[in-house]
Amino acid sequence: MEHRSDAYGPKGRISQPREKYEIRTTIVVIFCIISSIFYPLSRVTSETPEVWQLEVIEPELISQVPHDNFAFTQGLEIHGGKFYESTGLYGQSSVRIVNMSTGQIEAQYNLSDDYFAEGLTIWNNSIIQLTWKENIGFIYDLQTLQQIGNFSYQGEGWGICNSNETGLWLSDGSGHLQNSNDSTISFIKSLEVLIGGGPSERWNELECLSNNEHILANKWFDDSIYLIQTSSGFVCQRVDFSSIREQYESESSGVLNGIAEDPITGNYWVTGKNWSNYYEVKIEFSNLSSNCQINSSSDPPVDCLDCEGENQIGLVYVTILLALIWLTYTSISKRQTEKPPIVSKDEQEGGEDV
Repeated sequence: MEHRSDAYGPKGRISQPREKYEIRTTIVVIFCIISSIFYPLSRVTSETPEVWQLEVIEPELISQVPHDNFAFTQGLEIHGGKFYESTGLYGQSSVRIVNMSTGQIEAQYNLSDDYFAEGLTIWNNSIIQLTWKENIGFIYDLQTLQQIGNFSYQGEGWGICNSNETGLWLSDGSGHLQNSNDSTISFIKSLEVLIGGGPSERWNELECLSNNEHILANKWFDDSIYLIQTSSGFVCQRVDFSSIREQYESESSGVLNGIAEDPITGNYWVTGKNWSNYYEVKIEFSNLSSNCQINSSSDPPVDCLDCEGENQIGLVYVTILLALIWLTYTSISKRQTEKPPIVSKDEQEGGEDV
């Protein structure tokens, strides 16, 4: 014989007493109250009082130039009609000068195997190049690529750009950009980048625009570039390069990485890790002189990576809670209107399963 201690009545066929459902209902309600304290419903909508829409822009392809598909691109600049490019990976890191018409490498300096190169920019008529985890940046001669100096910084180095008015900006893969506006290259200021009213991380390659008010940046594992306002950290516009990638790049191409503004034409050039081309594009940004269009509604932030995940978790969470409450009450209501099952006299006298 098998003892059924978990069954109510013979073979578990007698419905549970009403008191059991009242206890269960009380438990669910208490669970909802306690959970709301630790996971308030306000987080499902927005953690900030202001949210705004993110405008998505499609770039217009102007031209393309062959790119070394062995180059693990980390940073891209244009100066004097040439591409200045930084490539990464241990044992393959370099800084190079590339012909903008042919894609041919005109000069190259290879770093030692101990360094993983990252972003670069032009500063004080020299080249600055970051390293990933080595906490050191290198300074090169603009013409010969001879290493002429170095500097140190805290944390990881991902991307860097130079604004004539606001100084150097550095990304470290977090949700903040570091700022240095002095000659010693000391990053002591921080700017949080907000998309749709919420934080967003993995900021990577940076390009300070000539208007000195905005930075173009890409996110690690994202085929878009984002327009960041340096005065506020707000991101109002995103440029989607997924169609260009799908049309012209192969499966072996890595992520988008490399953004450069052409001071002559006003167009932009982008490439990526192990991409086969540099792409010249025209981008029609709008309302660059104003802040984002603030939307005071309670809609969740748009395209905020972290917030989206949190919102999805919150919505699933609330849905499950409501379903539990609904099932509990409907179960009580249904059992209150059902006739009890017919149980034979033998079954009433027995208390065990055979």
